[in-house]
Amino acid sequence: MSNQRGRLLLRACGEAGVTIGVVLALFLCYLLWGSGLRADQAQRQFASQLEHAWHAPAGVGTRMPADPIRLVTGQPFAFIRIPAFGAHWRFTIIQGTTLAQLDVSPGHVPGTQLPGQLGNFAVAGHRVTAGNPFWSLPSLAAGDRVYIDTRYVTYVYRVTGKPAWVLPTDLAVLEPVPGRPGVRPTRRLITLITCDPAWTGTHRVIVTGILTAVRPRTAAAGGQA
Repeated sequence: MSNQRGRLLLRACGEAGVTIGVVLALFLCYLLWGSGLRADQAQRQFASQLEHAWHAPAGVGTRMPADPIRLVTGQPFAFIRIPAFGAHWRFTIIQGTTLAQLDVSPGHVPGTQLPGQLGNFAVAGHRVTAGNPFWSLPSLAAGDRVYIDTRYVTYVYRVTGKPAWVLPTDLAVLEPVPGRPGVRPTRRLITLITCDPAWTGTHRVIVTGILTAVRPRTAAAGGQA
């Protein structure tokens, strides 16, 4: 009788293990593909929203008009392009960095500067899920370019060094002068942030760049279909 109970217990444990395995597999599929489809749909919607609002770019050789940016939480205001990630890599930047916002797009860290401003323009994005926008962030190297396209302007940033790894509690990287709270900024910087390791996120990968050029946005630069 005890042998039969043992077999029944082993069978029940085996079935439970299979069920848990299936549930975990389905969950991983959602994280990798389901969230990606959702983010891809959101990106198309955000891009269309910007392209419709922006109409025609300023054009090469014309004087750049004022480029006011109106921030609305969860809404797009710019594109980010990083050629080192591929010729067609482009995402919108929305305002905010809660999970609800980062699940659909890289987001501007509230309280940090805007593109081109004196200080530190910080953008966070998922390493995995939501289209894996910053999957390759740790591979960026000094000299790589980051382009930020707004309604009239393209801001060109140059990565200044190797990526750094910090704890999630290290908020000094968001200061106008990263790592130096209270110091008045003299440069126009960008900070890109993502989690590492990809699935656990015990640390943050930080990539910093400096503004090197400000150009009129053209159709080829993004923002115009």
